[in-house]
Formats: sequence, C-alpha cells, structure tokens
Amino acid sequence: MPIKKLSSLVLCLGLQLPLALPAQATVETNSIRSLKSSGSPVDTAVSADGHLFFVLTSQGQVEIYEMNGALKDTIKIDGPADRIASSPSGDQLFLSDKATGAINMVAVNFIQDIDTAGSPFKGPEKAPVVVTVFSDFQCPYCAKVSPLLDQLLAQYPKDVKVVHKNFPLKNHQFAMPAAIAALAAHRQGKFWEMHDKIFENSATLSDEKFTEFAKALGLNMDKFSKDSKDPQLLQGIQADLQNGLKAEVRGTPTIFVNGRRVNTGGLDGLKTLVEAELKKVK
Repeated sequence: MPIKKLSSLVLCLGLQLPLALPAQATVETNSIRSLKSSGSPVDTAVSADGHLFFVLTSQGQVEIYEMNGALKDTIKIDGPADRIASSPSGDQLFLSDKATGAINMVAVNFIQDIDTAGSPFKGPEKAPVVVTVFSDFQCPYCAKVSPLLDQLLAQYPKDVKVVHKNFPLKNHQFAMPAAIAALAAHRQGKFWEMHDKIFENSATLSDEKFTEFAKALGLNMDKFSKDSKDPQLLQGIQADLQNGLKAEVRGTPTIFVNGRRVNTGGLDGLKTLVEAELKKVK
C-alpha cells in the first residue's frame, strides 16, 4: 500500500475511535495551618527546600516563618516593593516594585547559636572570630576545605579560632567510627594529627586503619582502645549532630563565622566574612 493511502487509512481509523471522556477526579482540600501577619500582606514566597516561608507586607517588612508556622524573624527592607521571590535555600530574597521598576537583592543571614565548649579547636582560645566547621571524615569536600582553613589561620593567627564539630552522615560507613577515633586521640592531645591522618586516607578507611593511625601517632594504645569505647564520646558526637540540625546544617562541610553561615566559596570569601567580623570588634 502506498504511504499516502496508509496515512489516510490511519487517520480515518482514528476518526472512527470514540472520544475518551476525561477522568473525573475528586479534589480534597485540607487547611494545614493559618498564620496571622502583623502587617498587611502584599506577596509571599517559599524557599525551594521547603524550610522557610516569606511574607512581604505593605509596611516595608518581610516576615520569615518556619514551615511549622513559627515566626523566625522580621526584617525591614529599604525602598518600595510589591513582589518577593526566594533563592532555593532562602538565603537571598529578590524584591521588586512594579510602579518604580526597582529591584533589590537582600542577603538573609541567621546568626546561629553554636555550642563550641569542649570541641577541638585551632588558634587562640579567645579569638574574636570563631570559624566553626561541621564536618564528616568520609566527605571528600571536607578534606578539601581543611587546608583552606589552615591558610585562613596562617593569615589571622591572633584573630581566628577554627572549631571542629562532628556531623557524620548516615550513608558514610566509617564516618562515625572516624569521629570516635579522632575524639579518642583528642584525649591524648592528638586530635588534629588524627584528623589529618583520617582525611589523608579517607578513601580507604577501616576499623584496622584507626588502630594503625593511633600507633603511628604514638598514642597509648590501651587508653585509645578504652576511650574509643567510652559512651561519652558517642554522646558528644550526638550533641554535635543535634547542634548542627538546630543550626539547619543539611550537609558537609557547613561553615559558620561567628554564627553566620558561609555561602561564599574559597579563601577570599572566608576572608571577607572574617574582615567584616573584625570591623565590628574594632
């Protein structure tokens, strides 16, 4: 059969088919929660990760809510705005005004209360700038950020303290044992030496490796073995995890400078934040 006739036949057959009726669906709605703004809402936005909800009011303010309905903060904005949008993580807001054509980008920084008492650190104990790192010993990006922080310390030897917080991810088999081994070494004053050993060998970690590292560092092996089984170390790691979750840590490495989350990469980005904190002190 010629192609032209075949096409006509297919078309004709199609015309003879009964039209399918659209499926009837039942729509069910349920009010999740109700919020009461202190101002007059103009526009709303939600972060793509679903953690934050923003309400722009005609009073020139943005109310920031957690998704459970709790008011997290209220910030005042400069200039007119009748539209609001959010970056995926909610750390930037985009405000625009139809009448004037003004567009304003606003960085949103929440200062987190991070408990660093008893955590391993480098630098002066009472340094004005505290850089806190939530880290996972099997995270390749954590291994890369470690020398970056050493460079930062070298440039600000009197002003910066770097604090290590454990945030072992569940999908990393040896992240938790590595954190325990590092804290056991910490009890013998060798946390950072163990820290570096683990990161240098992060692709080939095993229980036997931690013992090997401890011996290479000249640790008292009986004490290391006993401390590694001490439930207080595990409790300390769990406390770090809870502290991180409260500070909205969702991955590693997550870095804070005096409680402000670092969203800019590289040494220059860190130095900019450190300089801004030092200006406040001076």
